[in-house]
Amino acid sequence: MVWLLLLGLAYWYFLIKPQQWFDATQQQPPLLADSARQQALREQLRQHFPQLQDGRAWFVRFKQSGCQCERFVELYHQSFSARADPARMQVISVDLAQDTFTPEQLSFITEVIPATPSVALFNPQGAVNYFGPYHQEGICNAENSYLEPVLQALAQGQDLSILNTLVFGCFCSTR
Repeated sequence: MVWLLLLGLAYWYFLIKPQQWFDATQQQPPLLADSARQQALREQLRQHFPQLQDGRAWFVRFKQSGCQCERFVELYHQSFSARADPARMQVISVDLAQDTFTPEQLSFITEVIPATPSVALFNPQGAVNYFGPYHQEGICNAENSYLEPVLQALAQGQDLSILNTLVFGCFCSTR
């Protein structure tokens, strides 16, 4: 019985759960390091989500509804969204598989966002404080999230720009 359980877990881990590099090209620096691309992404998001306002931070979740890896971050994202202060931060989810972007917009977004699930945290001035995956392995929570240390540093007044793309784990390519 234990052997069957271990075999089932190994099957799930190696065959069901997609394992890949967050950015398969491993381009360094990532394309989103360019401030012009950051601003272009912000502008496209603002056009698509008119409720986004300048002067507040933006927490943008990028996902693909058909990606099996989304299940590992869903509860953390819901928890984060519930505790985020709406006066300081706007939280949105961008579903690359279902949102109605023009082909040009989608092409640009998938060029700078190599995989999902991922997140971009823009500061109130429009620069990226963090871009990359929520976490590396397992179910995402406050203890293993890449975001928690970033959010703590920002709360202490530190200015950060972290582009975390050299991560191997459960991701679905956007390209």
